Amino acid sequence: MRIFTIMLKEIKEILYDKQVMALMILLPIVLIGILGFAFSSTSDIKLRDIKVIYTDEGDTILSQGFDIFIKETDKMGVKFVEIKDVNKGISDIEKRKYDGYVFLKGKDITFYKNAHGDIKTEIAASMIDSFADTFKGMTAIASQNPAFLKNSGDINLNREFIKITSIDRKVKQTSFDYYSVTMLTLIILYGAMSGVFSIDMERTKKTGRRILASPIKKYEIFMGKVLGVTFSVFIQTLIIVLFSKYIFGANWGKDIVTVFVIIISEIIFVVGLGVSLGFIIKNGAMAQGLLNGIIPFIAFLGGSYIPVKEMGSQFIEKLSNFSPITWTNTAIFNVILGGNYQYVPTALMVNLIPAAFFIVLSAYLFRREAF
Repeated sequence: MRIFTIMLKEIKEILYDKQVMALMILLPIVLIGILGFAFSSTSDIKLRDIKVIYTDEGDTILSQGFDIFIKETDKMGVKFVEIKDVNKGISDIEKRKYDGYVFLKGKDITFYKNAHGDIKTEIAASMIDSFADTFKGMTAIASQNPAFLKNSGDINLNREFIKITSIDRKVKQTSFDYYSVTMLTLIILYGAMSGVFSIDMERTKKTGRRILASPIKKYEIFMGKVLGVTFSVFIQTLIIVLFSKYIFGANWGKDIVTVFVIIISEIIFVVGLGVSLGFIIKNGAMAQGLLNGIIPFIAFLGGSYIPVKEMGSQFIEKLSNFSPITWTNTAIFNVILGGNYQYVPTALMVNLIPAAFFIVLSAYLFRREAF
């Protein structure tokens, strides 16, 4: 009950602060609107933007089936380019020159993609998976009835591939979709300042010693503060998500629960960071100044202002791997647009492992020195 009381106190103090609310809610909404309208004509992802390379060393039936697949997807704008050198193909994918690389060998199909590929890579992977599943089923039938492919293979293959590409054609990302996510994850970083403020306020107002003199235990004070700041940032986040969805029409996908799990992990990370800085740096203004210097750089590497891939720098792409926002944004975008959960565990670990460290460190410092 005492933890709950302290938590409510923290929530009220943060949400009643007009400057904090302007920074955490109004600013991202304004930025989403400005950037969304500014880039609205350039950010749609279309199938004609997808380029895939392939090497065909498959058997006759597989090669014929893949040729039909290429012809049908070419009508939809997807470009397949044949290369002979397998090593060059893998190298080009590592350098992110193409959205995917298909290697046909005998009866096997291998799809190579960069570990940090974007939604176009996931669309290409989905199409190849669909081709593989369709072809596998048809060859299984043909093994029992050899006349099947000869009599009706081309018709069935074409119909299947038209179905695949027509579904994928609907997948796109608008500028509002992009900046609703990136501005949200950016502004959550500034939630660390609320963590600093929560600790520094008790120090500047001279209320910390009075709280410690009360019958409330230290762990109750600490947990109340951490939970209070966490819920405050979550409430601010929820407002931004709802506004961007229903006013700007941003797409937050069908699995909003997983999206919020990723978002909450980032919130816990920034709150832990902010609270620990509040204990380590006794001057609140200095701690907030440090955050103001670090956050824009972390956000830049995470693609908050412009997609890192668009910068054309391999050095920046490699450096971006050290930004937690890179993994948070990548996981959210893949869940929303591709239904791909591959990056979710990584995003959670990148956020929660440092969060656990910062919270444990804060608890130790609070137990030793308090305010």
